[in-house]
Amino acid sequence: MRRGGNEWFMVVFFIGVLILLYFEVYKKDLLYYLDKSYQVEIEDSYNGIIIKKYADKVNHNSSMVEFSDGTNRGIHPYFWGKMEVGDSISKVKGDSIIQVFRNDEKILIEIAPFYRKAIEEEKERKMNK
Repeated sequence: MRRGGNEWFMVVFFIGVLILLYFEVYKKDLLYYLDKSYQVEIEDSYNGIIIKKYADKVNHNSSMVEFSDGTNRGIHPYFWGKMEVGDSISKVKGDSIIQVFRNDEKILIEIAPFYRKAIEEEKERKMNK
């Protein structure tokens, strides 16, 4: 009895699954990741007084802040760069604005325009390819 047919089928099936996984997991384009990042930013919430800003070397140099209550969190580098130690910050779940309170000033960091611009630039880059 010949067994080669079943073995070939299994090899081809396995390669097909690997190809499918490659395209589903690894070949997502930048637009996909920008959209996902935007959704995560909108659904996020946090608040506190920043006592430290640092790059977390263990976590791919992620832009981090440490709050006065001892908690740490990652902040997108673009928004992180607009914050200073001593600022009180607040981000409400579902809102696209980070409020920064510095001295007697209230600074609004808008999340949506940043992602909108990045998405448009990527769409344009893809069209000009």
